[in-house]
Amino acid sequence: MSCQRNIRTLMRRSIGSFLLLLAATLVPTGSTPAVAQDALAHRSYITPFPNGDRYRVVVLGDAGGEGLWNGLYRTFEEDPTVDVLNQSKKWSGFTDPKRFDWNGKIDQILKDGTYHVAVVQFGLGEYKPIRQDGKLLKVGTEEWREAYGDRVETFVRKLRGAGLGVYWVGLPVMRSAGNSAAAERLNSVFREKAFVNGAKFVDTWRAFADENGLYAPVGTDETGRRQRMRDRDGFTSRGNLKLARLINKELSKDINLAKKERDIPLAGDPAEQEKVAKGLTSAPEPVVRRAPEDDERNVLREDQVGDVSVVRPNRGAAAPVVDPAGDPSASGSRDPQVITSNLPGGYTAISSISAVSDVTLSSSRPQLPLAQRPYYRVLVRGEQLEPKSGRADDFAWPPS
Repeated sequence: MSCQRNIRTLMRRSIGSFLLLLAATLVPTGSTPAVAQDALAHRSYITPFPNGDRYRVVVLGDAGGEGLWNGLYRTFEEDPTVDVLNQSKKWSGFTDPKRFDWNGKIDQILKDGTYHVAVVQFGLGEYKPIRQDGKLLKVGTEEWREAYGDRVETFVRKLRGAGLGVYWVGLPVMRSAGNSAAAERLNSVFREKAFVNGAKFVDTWRAFADENGLYAPVGTDETGRRQRMRDRDGFTSRGNLKLARLINKELSKDINLAKKERDIPLAGDPAEQEKVAKGLTSAPEPVVRRAPEDDERNVLREDQVGDVSVVRPNRGAAAPVVDPAGDPSASGSRDPQVITSNLPGGYTAISSISAVSDVTLSSSRPQLPLAQRPYYRVLVRGEQLEPKSGRADDFAWPPS
């Protein structure tokens, strides 16, 4: 009996453990970042609508971050749509909050300035123990990695929670084997925390290594010339510029995607939209009315048809219009209708509707007034047209 009771107890515990594991798998935890849901709501990684149509990029980091800011500033110096600002602090990081507490200071930094993008690089001085809860965690141990990773993750979450696109720049290969191994350990933390919190990790290892993957103080610049890129484990001015171009490759791609996302799909590319804008701002030629002593048939009159003002020749509906190129004995055409519509800025758009005697021709079909045509309703009035059934933009379910 005792053996059977022990077996039943063991079975109940096993079933209970399985149910707890299943519940933990199915129920979402409170630590899931909200930015993962936001990523599904927008196509572009950064906002398509920056303040003043200028993207403000803030560089955060240690001494390496200051050099990176110098390179980024020179990279975007001639771009009027991007501002690069420096908020890096030398000899700072996440191992010693007493020197500079980034997780405590970042809220005020973001509050003082309106930023859209954060470029981050840390790690040059992070090869030291962490003191936590009265214990000293040795560099490289699993406890040290967990504590350091928690601080990095908190930092990334605050940036992403503020709506910034985050580009975390990884460490390059170092001169000594020990420092390179430490840099690889830090990169594994940076890459993991960036991935799970919706940030982008920019790998720089290969760009500053030789063909064997080892430290190379000299490399090629953007023109293909051999230049000195490294100053010990740091970078020279040319090295910072090369490093900045790696970030610029990712950042410029996301900025261009964000700009394309805010374009109206039916408006065409920016060059075509500029043509349309110029056309709307140019005033049409005014209607010239003839003098009273002119032939009465050539005088224009203006009628009001509903909300539309119609300007037409002042002649009877039965009076034919002789076509000089046609047969005089043939029946005349109906008078053309001139449709006017008010545009923004006090201008008036004029459109004419003419009919031909042969109603079988496609050109004889009556045309819509300007104010009712699809492109005018979409581009000028900002209306959203209903898609035709079965067309690519028809998302009705079930599909027709």
